[in-house]
Amino acid sequence: MPEDTIVYVFQDNHGKWIATVDKEEAETFVTPALRHQTIERMTLGELYARDPHALVRARAQYYWASDLLTGTARGAVI
Repeated sequence: MPEDTIVYVFQDNHGKWIATVDKEEAETFVTPALRHQTIERMTLGELYARDPHALVRARAQYYWASDLLTGTARGAVI
């Protein structure tokens, strides 16, 4: 994925950063227990700078932000 790809980011109850490329999808993952948290809009590069091991949902799977930027996510770059 290009570094300037827009992602929508939130934290789970364990402090793990999770992102999707679709805002509506991100909203479905924010459970009532997480309602106090907002969904942030940022680039994949900004998310990588925050946490290289943030989880990014792409093609119905989760990848580390670092893998998506380096092209090592199980095959072709997404």
